[in-house]
Amino acid sequence: MKIKQLIIGLIGLGIIVGLLGINLSAQNRQEYNMNKAECAKYVKLSRQMVDGDNLPLAKLYAQKAVQANPWEKTAWANYNDVIQKLADNGDIKDFDTFIEESTAKKAPAAAAGAQFEGC
Repeated sequence: MKIKQLIIGLIGLGIIVGLLGINLSAQNRQEYNMNKAECAKYVKLSRQMVDGDNLPLAKLYAQKAVQANPWEKTAWANYNDVIQKLADNGDIKDFDTFIEESTAKKAPAAAAGAQFEGC
């Protein structure tokens, strides 16, 4: 008899915990609201600024589009395009030198005969 009550109690507790978990998960989803219309609007504005050769403002709109809907591939493609145009125009300061410096720094080579544990 005690075992049946214990099992029923554990099942009831599991159901309550499960329902609370679902409720918390739903609250988290409501806090972040993707806005596809806002994303499309910012992508359109960004493309207009690219066509008008105003790349800094195009970058700002592209960032806002990605923030409005980070899962939208069009927004990311637009952002990448704007960044590439900025880099091609040289508007990103020291873009190339940063890449060259990061590839130039290499880790010191292991001394001959050095053994590493587990290799």
